[in-house]
Amino acid sequence: MKPPDNTFVARSQHRVLYADTDAMGIVYHGAYFRFFERAREEYLRQRNRPYSEMEARGLVTPLTEVGAHFFQSFRYDEVIVMECWVSAIKRASFRFEYRLFLEGHPDETRVSGYTVLAVVDRVSRKIIKIPDWVMEVIT
Repeated sequence: MKPPDNTFVARSQHRVLYADTDAMGIVYHGAYFRFFERAREEYLRQRNRPYSEMEARGLVTPLTEVGAHFFQSFRYDEVIVMECWVSAIKRASFRFEYRLFLEGHPDETRVSGYTVLAVVDRVSRKIIKIPDWVMEVIT
């Protein structure tokens, strides 16, 4: 999956660490969810609203759903390019999409995935409508 035209796409990189791999020498499947988080945080930084600012302003965004499709593995010391964009927005949640490929091979998606995040008031722990200032970041 590739993002639609005119969609803001954050791009970041991660060099695969030995600690990211399993006994078979490939990236352990659970590590991809850390990569998704890293890409998501970079998306917010590139939009000039780091996640720490959201928390400071009284919001948290817990995951409510996550998924991944593994087309091909990454291995130790390879450089993963991670693309991340917002694909859907509801009243109190939004969805990020992820596309990971090997540096230098942008037409060969190795892993794709998504996460859905709810917007929650940090103090009351209740789901709330997405504030306008957050909408500016994710649209």
